[in-house]
Amino acid sequence: MESAAAVGNPFCLGPIASGEKVVDLGCGAGADLCIAALLVGNQGRAIGIDITPAMVAKAEKAAKDLGLTNVDVRLGDIAALPLENASADVVISNGSINLSSHKSCVFKEVFRVLRPGGRFQFADMVRDGAVDAPSCGSWADCVSGTVEPTRYLDMLRAAGFRDAEMVSFTGYRTAPTTIGATFRAVKPPPS
Repeated sequence: MESAAAVGNPFCLGPIASGEKVVDLGCGAGADLCIAALLVGNQGRAIGIDITPAMVAKAEKAAKDLGLTNVDVRLGDIAALPLENASADVVISNGSINLSSHKSCVFKEVFRVLRPGGRFQFADMVRDGAVDAPSCGSWADCVSGTVEPTRYLDMLRAAGFRDAEMVSFTGYRTAPTTIGATFRAVKPPPS
């Protein structure tokens, strides 16, 4: 938990059922990944993706320490997911997308790996529209890279998602100009 940098709770955005396959983008040390593994049970699978080898190792250790055998952690960029098309039921993320300089690619990749009817549930840092914000800032404080919540909704819709919505602000702040927010969207079933 000392390495967790949670912005919000992606699990409060919709149920995750036993037997489902969940992908955690930017899984870090594996806190949400391990929760997902417990929710899906032995019939399901939880796959974590992180770009940092040290975090991949921490997530693998956390899963092993908890005795979770349904966890797979992969080194990779969330803008180019090392996953097959239509292979996941749910994709979650907690404070990682704002760190990508290729956010629209992240949303397209999530859409690609979700099965039809699959859900995307995430918490992330966004610009607080009520505060005058400079265009630059610290990446470590999640200021650089943050966008207005409406930009996320536009990118989700452009990727093909339906029912894209910002659910709420979390109240978590890394700087006066940023605030945590939760979002959800669905990959539509085939017509």
